[in-house]
Amino acid sequence: ALQNKEIHLAAIESDGGGFTPRGFNVEAGPEAIEKMARWAPLLKPYHAADITVGHSGTDIEPLQAAVHPKALIGYDCDSQRYFDIHHTAADTFDKVNRRELELGGASMAALIYLLSKYGL
Repeated sequence: ALQNKEIHLAAIESDGGGFTPRGFNVEAGPEAIEKMARWAPLLKPYHAADITVGHSGTDIEPLQAAVHPKALIGYDCDSQRYFDIHHTAADTFDKVNRRELELGGASMAALIYLLSKYGL
């Protein structure tokens, strides 16, 4: 049970790297997905306009019961280079592309703003 009787609108996961944004994978009802899809033009400047029905992420699955309406969202980015350094000795912060990381942060901030302003 939720201690403070919070209402969680969504859970968002970013666990695919800090690469160029593509959009978001969404596990939600059809109305929520349709609403988020209408936000695509607002997310396009961050290259995050692809709203796709699909697995949001393993790390947020335990939050599913706390989110009403169910909206689990996974940040989706270009994963072509993910395993080049992931879990290797070369997996250090200096390998992060600053611009790609900033675009990812901006796309998630924009999505959070839209969720806060317009709900699901």
